[in-house]
Amino acid sequence: MAKRVLFWGRFDHGYSRNRVNISLFKSLGWEVDFFDVKLSPRFGDAEAFFRGLWRKPKPDLVWVPVCRQRDVLAACRWAHRRGVKVLFDPMISAWDKKVLEQRKWKAEEPRAKKLHDLERKMMHAPDFVTWDTSCHVDFCEREFALPRSKMAALFTGTDEKVFKPGIEKARVHDEFTVLYHGAYIPLHGMEYIVEAARMTQGTGIHWNLLGWGAYKAATEELAKGISNITFLDKVPYEKVPEVIYSSDVVLGVFGTTEKASRVIGNKIFEAMGCARPVVNEFCTGYPPEAKDCKAIKFVPAGDAAAIVKAVEEYHADWANREDYNAAAYDFFRKYLSMDVVRRQLVEILERMGLL
Repeated sequence: MAKRVLFWGRFDHGYSRNRVNISLFKSLGWEVDFFDVKLSPRFGDAEAFFRGLWRKPKPDLVWVPVCRQRDVLAACRWAHRRGVKVLFDPMISAWDKKVLEQRKWKAEEPRAKKLHDLERKMMHAPDFVTWDTSCHVDFCEREFALPRSKMAALFTGTDEKVFKPGIEKARVHDEFTVLYHGAYIPLHGMEYIVEAARMTQGTGIHWNLLGWGAYKAATEELAKGISNITFLDKVPYEKVPEVIYSSDVVLGVFGTTEKASRVIGNKIFEAMGCARPVVNEFCTGYPPEAKDCKAIKFVPAGDAAAIVKAVEEYHADWANREDYNAAAYDFFRKYLSMDVVRRQLVEILERMGLL
């Protein structure tokens, strides 16, 4: 009889990491069900009772998806009363985001301490916690005293039916093209990308920015007067690969916050899955082989000149572009693909006694 996983919470089914995790369970032969909390996440277990969740077959695992700290305590109450294990996949820490990344609160403020204590409780409540990199495992052990025996890294991955090698598309600008795609947030260091574009005006390098988010207007303001930068209109998820195919190099994360040094952005998986080389700040969560991959250039955080240098190195050797594209996809296939992430998930489920 197939095992069942219940995805619990007020979450975005279409978000890349959620799409990947749902598809992973299906590929392992699990039945996937959903309990979408519609009222208060804090009392999701009560809502589950009144909506008759108890009438459905008992799951083998309750999975609380990305960023759903607000759902995890109710999910644990509901599941543990029924002898069902809970796995939480936060990806980010709410305390880290407010205090260390956005710097909205100082760590010594009462409200910051309260959030820290609450999130510590949320991390200890489930049976297991997965993070996108080993760096976040280290962070959670240090900040929230969660034993490493209850955690593991589970790479973000990407939907390989969508992000795969394809045919280069026609370009608006007949120049070497650098792409940034993703959210305009402090984590990504948009100001350094804009400054790098400014520094390469007149060199035959064009920069396309495909993004959204609270800092988009501020990023557009920074870019005023720069001749070699274009802000692209947002496209559907399934169309993003076409934008990648029309690019030579794809950018990752360059922010100076601690969090930026702990992540491997979705865009890295997507770009290399589409066989395009990347530039990114270094994160120890990368597979060790990344340092020897010609299709990854690591730069220091918050360093526009270093971004320029990496891009210019690609540009100077672009007669060999197919070698870089092949190296990007080969690295993706060996170290970042769905096969790799699936093996990580299998090991986690084995550690939880579910396989």
